[in-house]
Amino acid sequence: MRRGGEQSAIGLRTKLIGLLTAVLVVISAVFLVFTYDDQARRAETDLLEKSRVLVTEMDAVWDFISLNQSVINYTAAGDYDYKGLHCAIAGKSVAALFSEKSDYSIRFTNLNPRNIYNTPDAYEAAAIEGFLAEGGPDEAWGFETEEDQQVFRYVRAMDVSEDCIECHGEPAGEIDATGYPKEGWKAGDVAGAVSVVVPADTALSNMRDAVVANMLFFLAVVASMALIIYIVISRLITEPLTALRSSFSRVAGGDAGAAAAAGCPPTLSGLPGEGALARADRGVLYSSREVDGLIEQYHSMARRLEELYGSLESQVAERTDQLSRANAELERQRRRMEEINERLARDNQYKSDFLAIVSHELRTPLTSILAFADLLAASIDPDNAEAARQLEEIDKNGAILLEMVDNVLECARIQAGSETLNVELVDLSDLVGMVESAMEPVARKKDVAFSTRVDPDVPLIMGDWEKLRRVLANLTSNAVKFTEPGGAVTVRVRAEAACPAGMAAAPGKGRAVASGEGRTAASGGGRAVVLEVADTGIGIPAEAQELIFERFRQENMSTVRRYGGSGLGLSLVKDLVAMMGGAVSVESEPGRGSRFSVVLPLEEEDVHD
Repeated sequence: MRRGGEQSAIGLRTKLIGLLTAVLVVISAVFLVFTYDDQARRAETDLLEKSRVLVTEMDAVWDFISLNQSVINYTAAGDYDYKGLHCAIAGKSVAALFSEKSDYSIRFTNLNPRNIYNTPDAYEAAAIEGFLAEGGPDEAWGFETEEDQQVFRYVRAMDVSEDCIECHGEPAGEIDATGYPKEGWKAGDVAGAVSVVVPADTALSNMRDAVVANMLFFLAVVASMALIIYIVISRLITEPLTALRSSFSRVAGGDAGAAAAAGCPPTLSGLPGEGALARADRGVLYSSREVDGLIEQYHSMARRLEELYGSLESQVAERTDQLSRANAELERQRRRMEEINERLARDNQYKSDFLAIVSHELRTPLTSILAFADLLAASIDPDNAEAARQLEEIDKNGAILLEMVDNVLECARIQAGSETLNVELVDLSDLVGMVESAMEPVARKKDVAFSTRVDPDVPLIMGDWEKLRRVLANLTSNAVKFTEPGGAVTVRVRAEAACPAGMAAAPGKGRAVASGEGRTAASGGGRAVVLEVADTGIGIPAEAQELIFERFRQENMSTVRRYGGSGLGLSLVKDLVAMMGGAVSVESEPGRGSRFSVVLPLEEEDVHD
């Protein structure tokens, strides 16, 4: 099977034929190249040996005449009578007669012949030049085409012997017995060469015939082997696999499907495991160990399928019953969860309503208490320090309690979804100044340094003044509260060139619109304003930094007992900042202090005059 469940369009038998054909073609091509090269070398070697034999025979004639010069040129009385039959005349004459009566050509040549007939052709001249070179060969051969006929050329060097010195030795230019000037050669010099030209058409034709015969024989052998291999593989692999495939097809959609359609579960008798395969020719199926193993695995699978089919209906019924019970239980749990969620929603609404009512009812008397405390402070004797201190304590604690009540009321409104934004133009410098005027005396009384800074490039923004004040007031109040005497609290407002990833300004909530005194106006484009409140207080452990933003949560009970508080301040900060499209985060280390950052994204807006 190919990817995606598609069946291959090419069968195993076709692939086998293709593979055998490809192998046959490759082997035949290799054998053809090898055979042709081998026969060509054999033909060349045969022609070379023939040429060498001819040259050796001509050397024998040459040597015979040279050795018998004394017999030829002396009379019986011992008088010298030169007959003109020297070795060169005899050798060249025999060569000419042999060439005239055969297709072969034999002649003697050198670069400076005494007879112009012996002038070398280009092939012979090149060979003699090679013989004369230092360390050159003493023979040369190769194929050439002469008059549209393939010929074999053989040239062998002729060295000057002692018998040659009489006619060709020194001094050069002296007239020898034959009437020619001597060449001035020495023994061992290359005097010339003997050249043999052998017709090669017959040899090459025989070579080609041998190549064809060898190739035909080889193809017959290879084709026979391929046929035998194909038959054996088909017998051992293809036919068993075809029978096995047929049986699998019957399992998938034949006998088993018919049995199921009849309303009875499939059994082994309905499967082809003991049917088609068992009835097939055992000589085909069990012809190799691998196929035997495959068939045995198939039979095992068929028996296993029978067992599975036998218990399938009971298993399906059991699983269906279990699923029905599980669905009924899930439905019961779902209804119960709905009831619990409804009850929790009612309880939560009751709690919010209760907090709102209690906070509202507490706020009125608290406001009255603070007002009467102010009236008493204005009417007491200035010299009565104790009364002034007590009234100051009443005013301070009343203000704290009023702030807590306002926080509870604000949280209740936010949770109920009734809180809205009162968007107006906000100068963060004025906002920071108001918070500083309220918190600086508290910090100074506790001996905590309190400082503020607003960067020059911070723009005016559109936002809810009161909610921004409550955010900054809660953060600075906590910072002063949790900072020991001698510590410091710093408030800084700065502009960010790029808004943090995942944040975007909500329309009408936190966008820069105009420049303040001495400050640039923001043009938006993904900018943000960051309010930072840093202290050198007790710090917050890493595991508690996420919990502190939940309602009624503080770091631990010891913190509550020591510093007081309701645990609503940071939760309210988080909710108010979220309403304005911003985010609040904390960086803290126990014993080193904390840094709370409020990021308000800015929306693009035109600059106002």
